[in-house]
Amino acid sequence: MEKKETKICKKCQEEINKKAKKCPKCGSKQGFPKWIIVIVVIILIGIIASSGKDSNNNSNIDSKTDNKTIEYAKISVDELEDALENNAAAAKDTYNKKYLEISGKLGTIDSDLKYISLVSETNEWDIIGIHCNIRNDEQRNIIKTLSKDQPITVKGQITDVGEVLGYYLNITEIEAR
Repeated sequence: MEKKETKICKKCQEEINKKAKKCPKCGSKQGFPKWIIVIVVIILIGIIASSGKDSNNNSNIDSKTDNKTIEYAKISVDELEDALENNAAAAKDTYNKKYLEISGKLGTIDSDLKYISLVSETNEWDIIGIHCNIRNDEQRNIIKTLSKDQPITVKGQITDVGEVLGYYLNITEIEAR
């Protein structure tokens, strides 16, 4: 069975080379549609806007658990993302509301220190990551000493899981590795 070495131009519908970035007949670009980029930007803005609400709504987690010792399940960002990619519903059943100790690499550091992201140490193009809500000044002071791409371990409770937005976690502890 032979592989097809051509494709159809998105604009003029002519058959062109499969690897062509531009159509040689009409000149139109053959890359991602611009609307996909717009949707991704809108989703990211939604994540950032909702992060402040999540951290305020879940501010009583620590006080509810002070009377008992919390046991954290150790897991990596890669393992969480694999679970989400393989079956988002099962990942939500498995990890939502659970206390986890997650190892990964520091991604985004919010300029207002409301959140950080924890990304894969092995996947260079990690899109999802773990959105971690910063809960107090002690955590903010620790984060101020860290650098992007630094290996870290975060302990906390997963507050939400979704196939598009990934995992949300309220931080209880953070440490550099």
